[in-house]
Amino acid sequence: MDTAKSLSPNNSFKIKSIRFRTLVWRECYRFLRLSRQTIFPPIITTLLFILIFGFSLGSRIKEIAGFPYILFILPGLAAMGTINNSYANSSTSLAMARMDHSIENMLSSPLSSIQLVLSFVIGGLIRGVIVGILPLLVSIPMVGLHVDNWGMVLLVLSLNSIFFSGMGIVSALVTDSWDQIAMFTNFVITPFVYLGGVFYSIEMLPPFWQKISMLNPLFYMVDALRHAVLGVSDFNWAFSLSIVGILSLSSFSLCVYLFKRGYRLIK
Repeated sequence: MDTAKSLSPNNSFKIKSIRFRTLVWRECYRFLRLSRQTIFPPIITTLLFILIFGFSLGSRIKEIAGFPYILFILPGLAAMGTINNSYANSSTSLAMARMDHSIENMLSSPLSSIQLVLSFVIGGLIRGVIVGILPLLVSIPMVGLHVDNWGMVLLVLSLNSIFFSGMGIVSALVTDSWDQIAMFTNFVITPFVYLGGVFYSIEMLPPFWQKISMLNPLFYMVDALRHAVLGVSDFNWAFSLSIVGILSLSSFSLCVYLFKRGYRLIK
């Protein structure tokens, strides 16, 4: 009777729930324990961008879209921090799990591929949202920022984090070294972020380059967040939000598919 009770659907669900929560906590604990390396440096970097670009260029560029330059760049800086840190969290975590073979313990558990992927994504999401939201909070007393819609801010930051957490998982699976993971950051993420309207409005560009900018998926991430924070955008905000949502869902689905196939999970 005790064996039958322990194998009941209700107990089985509780056991899986505990194991899933443990994996999520593992992902969060990993970056929270090293907060002086994972949380505070990117926040300080964002604040330095505000001081350097905002106050120096802000004295020459008076307003963009009716806002002082220092306020205009804040959403882009928050998006940049979220993107880099959500990617870094999931890519380094999965890469280490593959290298030290602890991924084998996860794969032997009765958790589904969705739950395994979700644990990595949630870790990246929480880190990305923290790094994105804190500079905005600090900017309220620092430069007089007024956030237009906090709910939408959290939604956009979360979707951005989900997409790049997924990209971090894919990167950790297709690469075999830390150098290759860093190459994706240096040669893909960074150029696309800087060309995504972080420091300028695409309306300031010639028509040809405006069209080129619209091919950059990170433009829609920055644009959607700018609308959430300031209430203005270079493009239709609903369309930008839809693009970000589709990208996030596609990224997550791809990761689940790769986990189900067992694609390069074990080195």
